[in-house]
Amino acid sequence: MLDEYSIEQRATQIFDTRSKEYFSEVLSCYAAGNYRSAVVMLWSVVVCDLLFKLQHLVDLYGDDKAKNILAEIGKLQEDNERSPVWETKLVESVAEQTQLIDIAERENLLHLQRQRHLAAHPVVNANFQLHRPNRDTARALIRNALDGLLMKAPILSKQVVGDLVEDLAQASGILIDDKKLKAYLESKYYSRFNPEVEKAVFKALWKFVFRLTDETCEKNRAINYSALRLLFERNPAQFRKQVEADSDYFSTIANGGDPVVCLIHFLSRESSLYGLLADHAKTAIQHVADNDVTSRCLAWFTASLPEHADLLRVWIVGHEYPDIERETWDDLREISDSPEWVGTVVRLASAYYVASSNYDGADKRFNEAIRPLLPSFTLDDCIELIRGIETNGQTWERRGAYRDHRELRTRALEIDPAVDLTEYRVFNCHLG
Repeated sequence: MLDEYSIEQRATQIFDTRSKEYFSEVLSCYAAGNYRSAVVMLWSVVVCDLLFKLQHLVDLYGDDKAKNILAEIGKLQEDNERSPVWETKLVESVAEQTQLIDIAERENLLHLQRQRHLAAHPVVNANFQLHRPNRDTARALIRNALDGLLMKAPILSKQVVGDLVEDLAQASGILIDDKKLKAYLESKYYSRFNPEVEKAVFKALWKFVFRLTDETCEKNRAINYSALRLLFERNPAQFRKQVEADSDYFSTIANGGDPVVCLIHFLSRESSLYGLLADHAKTAIQHVADNDVTSRCLAWFTASLPEHADLLRVWIVGHEYPDIERETWDDLREISDSPEWVGTVVRLASAYYVASSNYDGADKRFNEAIRPLLPSFTLDDCIELIRGIETNGQTWERRGAYRDHRELRTRALEIDPAVDLTEYRVFNCHLG
């Protein structure tokens, strides 16, 4: 399999302009096959970039830890200008005291330092040949440096949460769909996060979306929810472990209202999290599901998918006449991509339409539940719906039936041009 990783493309995403300029020399040496020189220069770029990022934290956030590391490194340099000990200390201090790099990234950088020493010093083998890293080694070192450090922004989790939610609030008018929002978040934030920052942001967004009910959170709940969901999708296993390890925090949700409705939407996609929540959170979720139409449709995770479908059907064909919006049908359809579930949703939509209690309701139900799903109807589904239509005059007597039911007949003939629908007299006599 070809390695599609592009060093050149990643180099354009280096955060600091000075580091980007220095890295161009690494890239030039690597492209020319001068791997020894590339590794030597790469270490210099890494060290400079760490110093740049620490200074950025001091200048932008007044971060005391960054300030102390810089002071300590400066003292080591003064004590022994020729000793490289401060370089190792820099990497270790940054890993231990900041969120710029994690343990794995620290080890990658220290490995780069060892490779740099072998490449820079006159270390020869038994045949008096200088150490020369090969292309694969140089490429791996460059890739680790880019992904683990150079491309990342110098951020602190506490500050980035505030910056992120403020940014989202201001940009919500232009980030009108998930595609644009994802591209924006990946470019400006998520691609620069390390795991610790990711977890801090996830924890904060969870509180803003599923717990708090102040005016600011109410206003920005939708876009904050989308940001949380997109962040979760980057590393589901990591966030599941986080929820499991801190169940008390993640189980502290609002008692009801929009925060819990949002949580039910989220759990309908990430059902494994439901079992990790405490009983009091589950009670709040169940209460909302019992009293909110959309939540009732999506809260399948409180039972099982087949059981949920059976309960929905009983509810839909009963005498409560729920008003299920188009967006809810879309969300219901997306719970699973299995053909079996698609068929289940089609049959639920048919039952919903056939149970219409008046002409206006039937107009709305066909438009919002049936029409979007027609491409997924099988021939049996079409015939079952036609039979149901014949039992309820609110569906076939209305003016819109002439147009709507023609679409249903067209779908049946599209599947099987030879199908005989003449026996459905009531259905056919209103098609003209």
